[in-house]
Amino acid sequence: MKIGNNELELQIDDNNQSVSIRALLDKLFQNEEASRESKALLKEFGNFYLPTDPELIGEIEKQPVKSQVSRRLRELLYGLKGPFDRQAHSYYDVESLQVIDAISGLEFNHPVSKGLREMLIYRRGPFEERSKDVLLSVPAGNSIPSGRAASCRGNDFFRREIRIFNTQRTNSISVFVSGSFPCTADTSNDIHRLIQLSYADMKNLLGDSPVGAKEPALAEIMMNIN
Repeated sequence: MKIGNNELELQIDDNNQSVSIRALLDKLFQNEEASRESKALLKEFGNFYLPTDPELIGEIEKQPVKSQVSRRLRELLYGLKGPFDRQAHSYYDVESLQVIDAISGLEFNHPVSKGLREMLIYRRGPFEERSKDVLLSVPAGNSIPSGRAASCRGNDFFRREIRIFNTQRTNSISVFVSGSFPCTADTSNDIHRLIQLSYADMKNLLGDSPVGAKEPALAEIMMNIN
C-alpha cells in the first residue's frame, strides 16, 4: 500500500494469518503528513469523518429523521446541550418556562415588552381575564361607601380592585373590595359569590332597573399599568 511518499508492505506469515490492525494504523498515522493523507483517504473512500470536520454537517443533513443519529441530535437540541447550549442562540420553546427568564431581561422600551404590556392592558392572550358570575346586593342600612365593596374572605375578589359588569356587559363600575363578612364551609353556597355594594354604585350599574335582593352580574380583577 502506498500513500504519498509512504509505503507500507505487509508480509503474511503462513503460520499466522492475523494482521495487527493497531500496527497498521500506527503506520498510517506515524507522522503529520501520513496522518493527513490517511484521513483524507478514509473520508473519501470510507466515509469516515473527524468530529471537528465541518464537512460532517453535510453528511448529517442526509440522515433519515428516524435514525439514531437524528434522534440523539434532537435530544441535544431539546436539552440545550453541546452545540445547542443556551448561550449559542436566542430561540425558545414558547411553552418552556425559560421564556419567562428571557423576557425578564428585556428593557422596558423593548418592542416585546411593549407588546406584552398592551396584551395585559387589553386582556389578550395569556392575560385574558375570565369574568366570573357574581351576585350583588346592598346591605341593610347602606353601610358601604361609594367606590367600596365587601365580600366573604374566601372570595377571590377580596382585597382586590375589581370591575363589575351588568349581565349584558353594556355598563360597568369599578370598586375596591375592602370589607368582609363571614364565609360558610360550603363553597357552593351563594355567599361565596356575593359582593355587597353601596346603593349609589348599584344604581350606577343597573341604571333605572329596579334593584333586587340579589342581582346577577359579572366581575373580574382590574390590572393597573403605570
